[in-house]
Amino acid sequence: MDIFRKIGIGIVMIIPTFVGGGIVWGIFSSWLAVIAWIIIMAFLYGGILSGRLSHSC
Repeated sequence: MDIFRKIGIGIVMIIPTFVGGGIVWGIFSSWLAVIAWIIIMAFLYGGILSGRLSHSC
Protein backbone atom coordinates (compact mmCIF):
# COMPACT_ATOMS: atom_id res chain seq x y z
CA MET A 1 0.00 0.00 0.00
CA ASP A 2 1.49 3.34 -0.99
CA ILE A 3 1.97 6.24 1.42
CA PHE A 4 -0.77 8.40 -0.11
CA ARG A 5 -3.36 5.68 0.41
CA LYS A 6 -2.26 5.26 4.04
CA ILE A 7 -2.57 9.01 4.63
CA GLY A 8 -5.99 9.05 2.96
CA ILE A 9 -7.24 6.20 5.13
CA GLY A 10 -5.92 8.03 8.20
CA ILE A 11 -7.78 11.20 7.23
CA VAL A 12 -11.00 9.28 6.61
CA MET A 13 -10.64 7.49 9.98
CA ILE A 14 -10.66 10.88 11.74
CA ILE A 15 -14.39 11.29 11.04
CA PRO A 16 -15.68 8.20 12.91
CA THR A 17 -13.17 8.87 15.67
CA PHE A 18 -14.54 12.39 16.30
CA VAL A 19 -18.19 11.43 15.86
CA GLY A 20 -17.81 8.29 17.96
CA GLY A 21 -15.95 10.25 20.62
CA GLY A 22 -18.84 12.69 20.83
CA ILE A 23 -21.34 9.87 21.13
CA VAL A 24 -19.25 8.15 23.80
CA TRP A 25 -18.98 11.46 25.70
CA GLY A 26 -22.75 11.95 25.43
CA ILE A 27 -23.44 8.51 26.84
CA PHE A 28 -20.79 8.23 29.55
CA SER A 29 -19.60 11.83 30.20
CA SER A 30 -16.16 10.42 30.89
CA TRP A 31 -12.84 11.36 29.34
CA LEU A 32 -11.57 7.87 30.11
CA ALA A 33 -14.27 6.36 27.89
CA VAL A 34 -13.43 8.81 25.09
CA ILE A 35 -9.73 7.93 25.31
CA ALA A 36 -10.66 4.23 25.21
CA TRP A 37 -12.66 4.92 22.01
CA ILE A 38 -9.68 6.70 20.45
CA ILE A 39 -7.42 3.76 21.32
CA ILE A 40 -9.91 1.32 19.76
CA MET A 41 -9.98 3.39 16.58
CA ALA A 42 -6.17 3.52 16.52
CA PHE A 43 -6.01 -0.29 16.68
CA LEU A 44 -8.62 -0.48 13.91
CA TYR A 45 -6.53 1.88 11.75
CA GLY A 46 -3.42 -0.18 12.45
CA GLY A 47 -5.26 -3.34 11.50
CA ILE A 48 -6.38 -1.82 8.23
CA LEU A 49 -2.87 -0.66 7.39
CA SER A 50 -1.28 -3.98 8.23
CA GLY A 51 -3.77 -5.82 6.02
CA ARG A 52 -5.28 -7.93 8.78
CA LEU A 53 -8.71 -6.33 8.37
CA SER A 54 -8.81 -6.27 4.59
CA HIS A 55 -10.30 -8.98 2.47
CA SER A 56 -9.76 -9.91 -1.13
CA CYS A 57 -12.76 -10.37 -3.40
